Amino acid sequence: TMGGKAKPTKHTSKEIAKKVFEANCNRGGGGSGAAARLDAKCSYKCYVCLCAQPSEKSLQLHFDSKHPKETLDLEKAKVSA
Repeated sequence: TMGGKAKPTKHTSKEIAKKVFEANCNRGGGGSGAAARLDAKCSYKCYVCLCAQPSEKSLQLHFDSKHPKETLDLEKAKVSA
């Protein structure tokens, strides 16, 4: 809908509802999400940049895009739990 002539449009109810939802939704960040982040299933770690990867395939894709000149050694990349 069109607003008044010189009146700037305010925030829509959809926009306000989204802000309220995002403010109250737990996304796993901050101090309360630390345990969840530490418990993440990251069984591989890139030995070039130390980036954690959840699977062998993810590590392979990461390696191909980020370190094309290096060769991937999965034994070096495995994280011992």
